[in-house]
Amino acid sequence: MTYVVWLSIGILVLFAGEAWLAIWSRRDTWGRAATVLLFIFALPAIATVAVESLGWHKPLKLVWDLAPGEHRVLATKLVQDEAIYLYLDDPARSEPRPIVLPWSNETASRIQKLQDDAGREARGQFMMRYEPSLDTHAPQFHPLPQPPALPPKPIPPPVQRFEQGV
Repeated sequence: MTYVVWLSIGILVLFAGEAWLAIWSRRDTWGRAATVLLFIFALPAIATVAVESLGWHKPLKLVWDLAPGEHRVLATKLVQDEAIYLYLDDPARSEPRPIVLPWSNETASRIQKLQDDAGREARGQFMMRYEPSLDTHAPQFHPLPQPPALPPKPIPPPVQRFEQGV
């Protein structure tokens, strides 16, 4: 969440600059036009900070700091004909990342099948491959990787038997 702090500091600097220009440009100068332009450019920054700090689910194409590669899906919520809500385990962050995908029967059935087929140790979790691109296809989902097999146990030496002769 450190990027939210930096975005907030950026907005503070924008508005401090705007206040400085508005206070010191009493005449009709370039300062007043710069103040209006600064305010217009600050509005999208305010919206960005609001969405980032509230932690709402964001569409996958608007997530700007998700690293490409494999991500574990911790939880899902399928809302029929509305959206598919996911919580991703992002290694770059300490908290899960909320993502929303548009509803697709094909994607929803794939996710439901992965959750049903997951073993007890997987707890309904699965993997999602994310690659940023301009293509609008849904991300690829697949089961969790199998844990590595234990090495074979060494065969113990035969047990020695002692027999008493009577």
